[in-house]
Parts: sequence; structure tokens; C-alpha cells
Amino acid sequence: MKIIAQTKRGKFYVEEKEGGEERFILIADWQFFRGIIQPKEELNFDDLKKGFLWSQQKGFIEEDSSIISVMIARGKKHGLSPEESVLRADYLPTSSSFRQVNQEDRKDSSDYNHCDKVFQPLNCSGRTIYPIVDNLEHLKKLFDIGVSLIQFRVKEKSQSDVLVLVKKAVELSKKYSFSKLIINDYWEAAMESGAFGVHLGQEDIKDADISTLRSSGLRLGISTHSFWEVSCALHLSPSYIACGPIFQTHVKKMPWVPQGTRNLSYWVRILPKPLVA
Repeated sequence: MKIIAQTKRGKFYVEEKEGGEERFILIADWQFFRGIIQPKEELNFDDLKKGFLWSQQKGFIEEDSSIISVMIARGKKHGLSPEESVLRADYLPTSSSFRQVNQEDRKDSSDYNHCDKVFQPLNCSGRTIYPIVDNLEHLKKLFDIGVSLIQFRVKEKSQSDVLVLVKKAVELSKKYSFSKLIINDYWEAAMESGAFGVHLGQEDIKDADISTLRSSGLRLGISTHSFWEVSCALHLSPSYIACGPIFQTHVKKMPWVPQGTRNLSYWVRILPKPLVA
């Protein structure tokens, strides 16, 4: 291997080619992100090192710096500065995290980590609100006033109670021709009940059967909080990407620093998928 960067938290390196292999493989092996970064083309080793160092000097953690270094190295090939490179949506690589797959439960993890199909689109025109509710009463009120895209998110209840509520929520949504109900977390219940889509967090992805989800026609939304999580989400070609937290929240414990409206504007500009925040 050729080490691009190494700290106490791990390393970022180019995997050596074997026996005539033509692929250029970048491996990130950090505390929160361990996986393959897929730039699609071979990049200059020194440009990757300089891009990583630039990112670290800007205050990014190693996981994000690995992704940003690829964007900068891509831009360098075309004479762009680091500042210009990170504004290019087409320079943002996709990544397959080894932790997106529950290795003990899924023997076909190598196939799982190669997604060449996309989830169906939301088909929402322009900007819209995306309320999140946890009860049927509020869900009905929103449908009654014409809100179409809604997430049903139930926490702190038994799984059996949640499954009953999900089924009732989907049945309610089908009374409104315009409804687009997204179920949080419970992807199997969402499929069985015929929901419009499902929203998964980073920890939920590893246990979900992505191939079955895609084949079912469900839309998929994925939560992200950083460059490396966005890169991994893009690899799965979801219907939309959620970025957060934008502001400080007390609704749930968040280990992430709020991104603020400036970072939100950046992701709106660069992401090739619909964005919710």
C-alpha cells in the first residue's frame, strides 16, 4: 500500500494493484469510516496528499478529509484550485463503507457494495415542506390541509405497537391521492404495508436489505451529517439525502456540530439528489 495520510485515528492509502488489475483503489481506514472511495479514475498521489493536508488545515476530520482530497485531486487535473474543486458536484466521489453491511448476517456483502441502480425519485416539483410526525392525528391534519410529503417517525414504543401504527398510517395515506408517506426506520413494515418510501439513518443501513428495498419500488431517504456520510449515501443512489443537524436540537442526542445555513447552502448547490434538512 501507498500511505496518503496516517494519524493515531487510522490511515488513508492507495491499495496496490495485483496481477494486471487496472482499478485505482483508495481505502479509508478511520475510526468512523472504513471503506472504499471510488473516484472512477486514477489520481495523482501527491495531489491526494496535498488535498488531505489542505482539508486538515481547514479543520475537517480525517474521514471528511479523505473525501475532500479526492475532489481536490480531481480539480488539480483540470487546473482548479482547492476552493474551486470542492464546489464541483461532479468531483464528489461515491464510497462504499464496509460498515454499511452487517457482515455476520450478509454473506453477499461484496455484491451489496456495488450498487449500479437507482431508487425511484420523489417526483416533487420545486421546494416543499417535509413535516415529521409521530401520531395519526397530526398525520391526518396535515393530509387534510394538502401536505403530501410526510415522514412518520415513531420512537419509544414496542415494535409490535410501531408496526400497528405504521400499517394504520399507510392505510390513512392511501385515502389521499396526493400522499407520499415516508416511514422512518421500519423498512420491512413499509414494504409490507405499501408505503411510498422509507427513511434510514446511517446505523440502519447496515441491517437493511438494500437490493430488496430497491426492487420493491420504495423511495429511500438517507440521513447524513458529513462529507464521508454523503459520499456513502450517494453510492446507494437514494431518492433523497437528508443533511443535518442545521440548528441545535434537543429532540434527540446529536454528536454532530450544527451545520448552519451556510453549509446547507453548500449542499443544496453541490448535491445531485433532492435535499431535505
